[in-house]
Amino acid sequence: MCTVLTLDQEKLVGRTMDFPPRTPWRLTFLPAGYRWCPASKEQPIDDRYAILGGMRLVNNHYLIGDGINDRGLVCAELFFPVAASYEQAHSGKLTLTPQDFIHWVLASHATVREVIADLENISVVKERWFDGEQYPFHWLLMDSTGTYGIEPLAGQMVVFKNAVGAYTNTPDYPAQLEKLNHYLGNDSGAQFTAQTKAGLVDKNSQITGRNSSDRFILAAQARWGSKVSTVDGLRSFLQSVTIPKNDQHPHNYTHYQAIINQQTGEYRFYNQMTGKVTTDNINEHAQEKEIERFE
Repeated sequence: MCTVLTLDQEKLVGRTMDFPPRTPWRLTFLPAGYRWCPASKEQPIDDRYAILGGMRLVNNHYLIGDGINDRGLVCAELFFPVAASYEQAHSGKLTLTPQDFIHWVLASHATVREVIADLENISVVKERWFDGEQYPFHWLLMDSTGTYGIEPLAGQMVVFKNAVGAYTNTPDYPAQLEKLNHYLGNDSGAQFTAQTKAGLVDKNSQITGRNSSDRFILAAQARWGSKVSTVDGLRSFLQSVTIPKNDQHPHNYTHYQAIINQQTGEYRFYNQMTGKVTTDNINEHAQEKEIERFE
């Protein structure tokens, strides 16, 4: 039940990581040249770029929830059940599980444009990762040109510009836009229009639920209605959609919040389990050769 809000003008990405507990999430640095193997038993991949992000460590394999590389490319994965439809493996293409896709994106590309051009060379397939699980994901990306999404739909990797700056879980992005416009009482359908923006400014939130569509609308209202534009404002929004670990939420709760500055390379990791805040910058580590896992 993750939520992402991006501020293109301020070059900020904020997200909550809500996921069933297995191994702990930690802010982690992977250096350029780090060698890893996709779960599909492909040949090892040597990372072209260094990565700083929220990661889990499972049997010496890193599962990346989100991160920024040393070229300023940001990527975050979000749960995408029911809607996700992956393709079949193709001979001659690199085969990746959904869990491996984000690592491939950040390790091998400097821009969103490069990722889009390289999609024809990979197959993202429904296979289990090293933890024995297969999770359906879709992905949000940001670089200096703005915010984008990639969704596995009908066996294809569908790419789009995320003009709203909001992202949650299922349904897909066009369906979320339809729900947003319906909530605002306009006829823009699956388009983000001037009418949508005006509605977000004029309408006060009446939402009390917290399903994925509710959170998409809340994020859109924060971006265009409340006009969140600072790190503090972004953190306040993340707090409003954070799920506490308690008797009502013993399994699905917020493990961490993250705020990434695409322009400066700063990453703020807010550990919801310990209350500790860790701030670091990919540019300060870009030339380092050793993995660092922050507590």
